[in-house]
Amino acid sequence: MRPLIAFAIFIAAALATTTYAKPYTITVNRADSSESYTADIESGILIIERSGETITTLPNIVGYTGQITRALTSFNNGPALSYENSGSNTYFEVFYTLTLNKSTPLIDCAYANIRNGQNGVSVRKAVCNLEAPLSNNYQDLIFKYSDAWIDASNKVSLQSIMDEPSKAALVLLGSLGEVNLSLRYESIEDLMSATPGTIATKGGEFHEVTAGNAYLVYDADGITPLALDVEMDPISHTLKRLTPTELSRAIDAN
Repeated sequence: MRPLIAFAIFIAAALATTTYAKPYTITVNRADSSESYTADIESGILIIERSGETITTLPNIVGYTGQITRALTSFNNGPALSYENSGSNTYFEVFYTLTLNKSTPLIDCAYANIRNGQNGVSVRKAVCNLEAPLSNNYQDLIFKYSDAWIDASNKVSLQSIMDEPSKAALVLLGSLGEVNLSLRYESIEDLMSATPGTIATKGGEFHEVTAGNAYLVYDADGITPLALDVEMDPISHTLKRLTPTELSRAIDAN
């Protein structure tokens, strides 16, 4: 039996968020107008324009503080603010998607890729329909939900992948209707690199959804599951949404 590893986690570049030293702009077309978001990582300012007209200028939105980085980035073909904390025991990478309600910038969804500092387990979950006004402490939005997620992941044992011979370990993410969604660790290497696959199971049958990131999405209450958003490109973070019906059909087709 291999000894249980105590994790002092320092996440590699594969999980790092892209940041920009110079002003960086993302433009997106919505309905009959275009929106542009420009962030200056040094001054911390975020400027939002609609059809060339400045809607708002917000201070202290992006920047570096110790091992915490907040930056403007592209996520699922739209603007988002990323929050990365690699200095704490538990690693956080969160993307907050941005929308405009008239002239008010809102956070619509928060996509969290968390790595538990106690046992190394990944937590990949999201919350949508937040409609939260953007403020300079927006990164705190996720903690309302992540505290419970991390607490649940503390109870997970991955001993089976450390045994001799090793055996794959499943970590339940949650359920969508009759479908259970889990992270599957085939080996200790999957744990060390934080690269578990995501599988869907129903009635003893299973379907491998992806070897990359996938987020179980909840409504704003953090309780009601909505869908599974599968990351199709780790650079652009383009997502494909799978409903419970689509996942069930994929399992049946195996």
